[in-house]
Amino acid sequence: MQNTAIICQEEPVPGDTGKEITDEHCTKVSSQSYKIAGKDITLPVNVGAAAMLMNIFVVDAKKAQQLIADSGFKVVEIWPGKALMQLLGVDYQQNDLGDYNEAAIVFPVTTPEESKPLPVIGSALRMAKGSLSSYVYRMPVNQGFTTHAGRFIWGFPKWVTEVDIQFAPKTAAATFNDDGELVFSIHAATGGKSRAKPQAAPSLAIRNGLAWKTIGTTEGEGLTFKLGGRVPDIGETHPLAVTLRDLGLPKKPLCTISMRKAVMQFAGPESVPIGQPFSS
Repeated sequence: MQNTAIICQEEPVPGDTGKEITDEHCTKVSSQSYKIAGKDITLPVNVGAAAMLMNIFVVDAKKAQQLIADSGFKVVEIWPGKALMQLLGVDYQQNDLGDYNEAAIVFPVTTPEESKPLPVIGSALRMAKGSLSSYVYRMPVNQGFTTHAGRFIWGFPKWVTEVDIQFAPKTAAATFNDDGELVFSIHAATGGKSRAKPQAAPSLAIRNGLAWKTIGTTEGEGLTFKLGGRVPDIGETHPLAVTLRDLGLPKKPLCTISMRKAVMQFAGPESVPIGQPFSS
């Protein structure tokens, strides 16, 4: 996906019939059931096991807001002029949508008519409680079926490309290449023994002229949290890599997080016209 715009043309999905257009291969049957590329999917979607890692960075708030302006969302300033950005990778191992790898570029945001958290403490408290919304700017995956499902059910900006996730006893890595070019490669420490209590958090996306909001619940074991971390590898020429460089990367993350076994559940979405408030 070479385009870095919020509103952009979706890439066709490689499939059994060639290059497939998502909206031509998916149908909403009811509020809780869908036909996705010939397969029945019933909500909520359950993930029985996934390994995940995340790097959180402090970035220039003005540049981040310019990047996502067409979404109708506002980046959260943890202190004046500074916002957060998350780069992450997930290895879905037991999942209603199949076994696949996923990466993402995410910004904590507020939605229209939602109150802004107070700098530093307010933002930290909302993140800790899971009430701070996360806008999914890009979400590449390495399988076609989840691309159709993620787009059609929740509006996520998925497309099929190269995502590699590696988990070892002491470290984990996620590498995202697109069109043969590196976008990012991140790392995080592993080996923690903490448990993550269930946390329900809203994820946001933009698709087909609508803003989408989905509540996902995550819990698990093998949680590792570290301040700082290894500087990520950022590509030189891919447009998304250039965008990350414009935001100030490569540099050390604020912190890194990994979870050896995450269990997740994704409910049905709410969608509204871009710029309009959600019902809750």
